[in-house]
Amino acid sequence: MKRTSLQDRPYLRVMFECCNIYQRIYRDRNEKLYVGRCPHCLRRITFRISPDGSPVRDFRVR
Repeated sequence: MKRTSLQDRPYLRVMFECCNIYQRIYRDRNEKLYVGRCPHCLRRITFRISPDGSPVRDFRVR
């Protein structure tokens, strides 16, 4: 398996409304999920990757 840095991995921009902060959420190494946490309250968020994909890269989480 080729090792890549976070800068090379795809990501989503997520606005955590709980703490009013943006965070990048990176795709996992299995390329099936985007997984991350709010940097302040540590709320966990997961986005499944659909076979059809989506052009949207910015999300808001409540």
